[in-house]
Amino acid sequence: MIVKNKKIRVIGLMSGTSLDGLDICLAEISLHNGKINAEQKYFCSYTYPTLLQQNIKRAINGKAVDICHWNFKLGEIWSDYIQDFLNKNNIDKKSIDLIGSHGQTIWHIHKDSTLQIGEPSVISERIGIPVVADFRTRDIVAGGSGAPLVPIIDYYLLKHEHKTRIALNIGGMANFTIIPANVDSIDNVWALDTGPGNVLINIATEMYSNGKMAYDKNGEIAKQGKISHELLEHLLNHPYIKMDMPKSTGREEFGKNYFDKLIKKFNIDHEILPDMIATLTKFTALAIRSNYEQFFINKFPADELIVSGGGAQNPVIMSHLQELFKDCKVYNSEELGIDSDAKEALAFAILAALYVWQIPGNIPNVTGAGKQVILGKLIK
Repeated sequence: MIVKNKKIRVIGLMSGTSLDGLDICLAEISLHNGKINAEQKYFCSYTYPTLLQQNIKRAINGKAVDICHWNFKLGEIWSDYIQDFLNKNNIDKKSIDLIGSHGQTIWHIHKDSTLQIGEPSVISERIGIPVVADFRTRDIVAGGSGAPLVPIIDYYLLKHEHKTRIALNIGGMANFTIIPANVDSIDNVWALDTGPGNVLINIATEMYSNGKMAYDKNGEIAKQGKISHELLEHLLNHPYIKMDMPKSTGREEFGKNYFDKLIKKFNIDHEILPDMIATLTKFTALAIRSNYEQFFINKFPADELIVSGGGAQNPVIMSHLQELFKDCKVYNSEELGIDSDAKEALAFAILAALYVWQIPGNIPNVTGAGKQVILGKLIK
């Protein structure tokens, strides 16, 4: 039985709110004296073709028939990606114990409900490996918000005896985990979604490039634009930024509908889209800093800000963060040997391992759940 093995090989799958592709990570995960260790072995990111991105967006904003169809279709597409991943890296699938799949979020309602598609039964049947999926649901049933879930991974992998660390991930949304120095319990770990990470920047970039670019590579468009202080002030006054903890968000709040309202309110045409992109880029960093100042700066002065996710590859975002967090070291998680692009896929590999070892995967003071619970459902 997998549950009896204290060292297992797990594939983690992550398809985030950016809708840019599927991240696949193979890790060796071990449990020893209550400590979790994880070693990344292979990683690959499969970029979604434009038509697939459009179909996923249609499902997010679509009818039940679209969601139903793409739940199974994504499972098939991801199975093909997994098989290609195994073939390219000469991995014998018999050596893999488990797959952990985050799924593709269709809708997430804070403290109410959540829905991820990418049918795990399809993946398990096609690949022949047990799959753990649907991680967010049990936390919501226990009174939580179902997100963020990565903080427990930050606790296991990034706690330090002498340094207080902020583990910041900038994907479609941005979230961070506060890991106090010499922390000895998850009860002393705090985390939240700060607001949009790359999602609004990506939507604006796609519009500016007439669909030719999915994201602002190296922040090149933001570098051309000028920050609109009027737009920036409006963004920072969004109710979510000042919302009390626990807090989580997604495209429901900061997606295409919100973007279209901004375009209309500020009469933004194609010519000034670079200004909008520059402003949205600054907003991402300011929202991160704002949340830190509201909840943590006095109690947990940070020594290090460790950045992962797609935003870690954007030098404009990183420059803003350097300016806003002058009192601590700001750096990419890769300096610690944690692939910034692979971190979330690695996290869901670890969460799958926690499931089979029957170790709770949520942090109640992060999600607002009434208790710790085992996250996920196993499909054999």
